[in-house]
Amino acid sequence: MKIKLLIIFFFISFLGKCQEITVFYKEKRKPAQVSTKQSFDTDEISDHYRKQFSKIKEAIKSGMSKDSILLMREELEKEGERISARINERERNKKPLTIPYYDYITVLKINKEKTLYYPQNEVSNDTVSRSRRNKKGRELVDERINYNDSEIIYLDTSKKKRVTALKVHKFDFRGREFLIDETLEDQEWLLTKETKKIDQYLCYKAILNNSKKIVEAWYTNKIKAPYGPKGYYGLPGLILELKEGEKKVSFDKVYLYSSEPVVINPPTEGEKITREELEGLAQKLFDQY
Repeated sequence: MKIKLLIIFFFISFLGKCQEITVFYKEKRKPAQVSTKQSFDTDEISDHYRKQFSKIKEAIKSGMSKDSILLMREELEKEGERISARINERERNKKPLTIPYYDYITVLKINKEKTLYYPQNEVSNDTVSRSRRNKKGRELVDERINYNDSEIIYLDTSKKKRVTALKVHKFDFRGREFLIDETLEDQEWLLTKETKKIDQYLCYKAILNNSKKIVEAWYTNKIKAPYGPKGYYGLPGLILELKEGEKKVSFDKVYLYSSEPVVINPPTEGEKITREELEGLAQKLFDQY
């Protein structure tokens, strides 16, 4: 009898421990790029205006008529516009400053009904600059900041709660962090019979029905955790690969057991905002500027 109780106790403990999982995902990302400083080759314009103003001064001293001087000024402005147009065309044809795609590693912590999804490392922004010299030896600098978005998502399915802390540089380059506290909505999945192997796990394809985006997930029922990256949940097993449109988040590794208990708390830092306010923020910021 004691042996049976010990076996039952061990089995229950085993199942409970299986619900504490740490999963790592990998995503190829390209940062949002914004030009912040460009020093143009203006020597050509400066030389032009300097020479023309000298000619006008000489014309005034020589007693040239007012109408003739006005014609000279008009020609000066037209030629200046032509020079500016040529310089702008050269700038447009330059190869833009870019940095390649980078590996964005995220972590999913699972403890029964609670999950926390966050970047493995602190997300930072990169500045890329290029120096060059014109024909007269003047140093010119092009500078571009590559903004990297970040997102932390907390779920508590027992309380139907979702808390998201995020930075979205696509339309807000002031580095603000927003905090969204909202009710967790049910996700309606269409389960298919299509399968593929991811690592050593047999996975099944599922498509999210109630979404504005095209969302495709590959889950394995070998790991009984109905969660996945980016706040997706509700499938019969752990999501190992997720596609949102053209963006793909792929499984990297998983730890089914942890030496320490998985403690999960919601994020608290950020400017509180609703999902509706966030979606309308791009237009609001555009109107301000």
